[in-house]
Amino acid sequence: MTRIIGLLAILLVVAAAVGLYRFKDEARDQARHIERLRAAIAAERDTIAVLRAELNYLDQPARIQQLAERYLDLQRLDVQQISVIEALPMRPIDLGPGVEGPLGGFAGGENRVVQ
Repeated sequence: MTRIIGLLAILLVVAAAVGLYRFKDEARDQARHIERLRAAIAAERDTIAVLRAELNYLDQPARIQQLAERYLDLQRLDVQQISVIEALPMRPIDLGPGVEGPLGGFAGGENRVVQ
């Protein structure tokens, strides 16, 4: 009887050692995985910093002005082109579906008709 108990105790110690070794190995693998993830995060942060610096360079107003002058055929705004909001026509009121014919009822209350 004592031999069986001794044998079971030895088997239990061996099983505990094997289990402990497996847990230790798995914990080491998880630690390596975490370190790889941390390195990947650091690399991504570095990439983001480089991209932000590049965007700041590309967004410089002086650089954009220089590119616009070189590649776009833009002309300066003439004083006669500037107007006031009151010179724009009023927006027509939506009379809803099923209304046929010219739209009436401008928002300004005038009797103009949109064709």
